[in-house]
Amino acid sequence: MKSRLLLSICLLVITSALLSCSSSMKSVPAAPLHLVFVASQNQNTISTFNLDPTSGQLSDASSTPTGACLGPRYLEMHPSNNFLLATCLSSNSVATFAVDPASGTLTLIGPPAPTGAVPVTVAVHPQGKFAYVSNIGSNTLSAYAIANNGSLTEIAGSPYATGATPYWVEISESGNFLYVANRDSNNLNVFRVDADTGTLAQIAGSPFATDRGPRAIALSGKFVFVPNRFANNVSVFTADSTTGALTTVPGSPFAAGTDPRSAAVDPSGHFLYVPNTVSNDISAYTINQTTGALTPITGSPFPGGQVPLQIETDASGKFLFMANSGSNNLMVFAIDSSTGKPQLIQTANTPGIAVSFAEIDLHQ
Repeated sequence: MKSRLLLSICLLVITSALLSCSSSMKSVPAAPLHLVFVASQNQNTISTFNLDPTSGQLSDASSTPTGACLGPRYLEMHPSNNFLLATCLSSNSVATFAVDPASGTLTLIGPPAPTGAVPVTVAVHPQGKFAYVSNIGSNTLSAYAIANNGSLTEIAGSPYATGATPYWVEISESGNFLYVANRDSNNLNVFRVDADTGTLAQIAGSPFATDRGPRAIALSGKFVFVPNRFANNVSVFTADSTTGALTTVPGSPFAAGTDPRSAAVDPSGHFLYVPNTVSNDISAYTINQTTGALTPITGSPFPGGQVPLQIETDASGKFLFMANSGSNNLMVFAIDSSTGKPQLIQTANTPGIAVSFAEIDLHQ
């Protein structure tokens, strides 16, 4: 049977330095370099694809060994655009790679930092000062300070206790609150983040109940979207910007396909996409901008590949990327800006499962 390799995918857009053709000619900027990083867990490599930002087509794959980062699972870009963080599932650690701004070449920075057991996702604070890793094997959250050179130092008081099987961690756009989805205790932890030290404290009322099997978190403005893989639906909450407290929106939870495990909101905040791992399709919704209620887009669910696990949009809102673990490929869809309907434009083969995606624009 064909082996299934866990992957993580991250889009990087690089604008090279100005190139001078001659002393008699003005300096002209090089064209931006658009890259997709894919981490192969069972190969201990991060592959790089070129992305055409107009067509969405992927091409020209290359590969970088991850060294002491064994079993790279999830990728997250640092807001400075200088570093790429990866959880290392097999070595119980988290690694930082320096990103060359001209070529996108990756270089491991020092030894990876120890985590709890079975680290899955990593979230970086919007100010770039802290990183947080969810550990599903020890039911903890590890917290780190990020130095100017990208190295990680565990914060005093870390690790923090979570619920059972904390599969996902996200940080609010303000950086004030951190959310953890606990799959096997059916709830979300909400922590307040100390802006100076990065230490965490659970807010009043935490944890907040979801339906069965919360597997991921997507944030958009005041709304929090949580796919529940064992209940086949999506819980939607509003988050209080002052206290961080969550309130279930009217009509929640909303029906999805079978076994939803991820969620992505387009940059406009109008559309939500959820891949369903057993029914092999995508549930797509419009988001009520006042209440957060979800309405299926006409034609939803849309066909996916075999066992889709992860989905993300690019920052322009033009493209939707979905990784399929059973067919070992990455689907690229064009998003209709009016209706939100995804239209398949490419299926690119990968070594295995892609589990995260992010777009960055690096300027010199």
